[in-house]
Amino acid sequence: MSVGALVSGRVRSMRREMANPLYRNAYALMLNTVVNSVFGLLYWVFAARVFSTEDVGRGNALVNLMLMISVLTSLNFGQAIIRFLPTAGRDSRSLVRLAYGVSAAAAVVGAAAVMAWCHWAYAPGDPLHVSFGFGAWFVVSTAAWSIFNLQDQVLTGLRSALWVALENGVYGVVKLVLLVAVSFTSISDGVFTSWSAPVIALLVPFTLLISRRLLPRHSAESATVEGAGAPGRRTLTRYMAGDYLGQVFNQAMSSFLPVLVVMVISQSASAYLLPAQTVFQAMTMLSVAITSALVVEGSRQPERAHLFARAVLRRICVIVLPAALLIALAAPLLLWFYGPDYVENSTLLLQLLMISMIPRIVVTLWMTKSRLANRTFGLAVQQLVHAIIVLGGVPLLAPTLGVDAVGWAWLAGEVLLALAFAPSVVRWLRRPPPPQDAGPGPGGGDDDGADSADDTTGPIGGPDERTHEIPRVRD
Repeated sequence: MSVGALVSGRVRSMRREMANPLYRNAYALMLNTVVNSVFGLLYWVFAARVFSTEDVGRGNALVNLMLMISVLTSLNFGQAIIRFLPTAGRDSRSLVRLAYGVSAAAAVVGAAAVMAWCHWAYAPGDPLHVSFGFGAWFVVSTAAWSIFNLQDQVLTGLRSALWVALENGVYGVVKLVLLVAVSFTSISDGVFTSWSAPVIALLVPFTLLISRRLLPRHSAESATVEGAGAPGRRTLTRYMAGDYLGQVFNQAMSSFLPVLVVMVISQSASAYLLPAQTVFQAMTMLSVAITSALVVEGSRQPERAHLFARAVLRRICVIVLPAALLIALAAPLLLWFYGPDYVENSTLLLQLLMISMIPRIVVTLWMTKSRLANRTFGLAVQQLVHAIIVLGGVPLLAPTLGVDAVGWAWLAGEVLLALAFAPSVVRWLRRPPPPQDAGPGPGGGDDDGADSADDTTGPIGGPDERTHEIPRVRD
């Protein structure tokens, strides 16, 4: 076969794959993860170059404070949007408005309370003291960030994830340019301003894109899906409550882990944890990106969700696992950029976290299966159990293993959960195609296109819960 024919065949194969909404959304979300990681790294490198360490430290604290408030006050509406928007039909606009309104209002209340505390509890000159003017800007920025972040989930639920990568790419560039620009001005809190101002500017064009183009088209198209419509209030509340509780456990574990390492090992050990934890979180986000696309397509065709899961599993094994193994092998080289102390103390930790990506696949598929079946309280239990294993295992192992105790405890937690969930996941993946399934998957292709979710998935919300509909807002 000639080189030209080989290249032509590859191009045709890629075009067929990108014509499939499942793969197109998955690859777009993976690209978005890479874009966010690269621009995030560049941003803080530039910040360290053009601002003093005091300004960078305060800016980093304020940015992370805003992100934490946004996460805690969003009530995990984003996951609910990914789960229910694909089949919301004519209720799509009302569902999006509800998510925006509740998340923004909760963000305003939370941010205002925190800013009031920072203003009154800390004296002027303290790094955490804020003026009334900055406090107002912080509140507006937090509400804008909550909506900005929700837009990613809305675009994913609309099967238009390519816009997510574009939106965050533009944001990354504008944020970098503004960072350098404000460094030449007398604007106080330039780091936080350069981070938050582009968000408010980008809200307008992308809100118009969603409301005037993508949502109307999606509403008409998804109205033909069987059982189309927004979920009942009780279904939505239960779904978000379980998912939110799980998110709180996960966030608490991730945030407390460095503190625990300082308490039971040393301050330097917490520093050695940082690069390994950062890389692991980025790799985890790649898997989350792929399974988010699976939730969207599985929501639209629950009887074929297990076939979609098989296709997603193949992509994870081809993309995510080799990347994790490559990082594990190259760990000493990657850590060399941090210095010889990191190479000596963080190498095994990073390798253990990368190895834990293998059992993590089973856990991630089980979580996706649970979301498609609206069983989110199981996710909360899973996150709680994992947090107990990790946070309980580190103090037990630290006296003999040092910071590597984090890696061994994390790996043990993932392996135990994978063993517990494997039978359910395997049964799900091995289900036969539905009897009428003789054609290609969504958007064309082979059997990579479909599989069925749990038998309990059924119509969203169930017939007994459709009496409490989300209030519709007339256009």
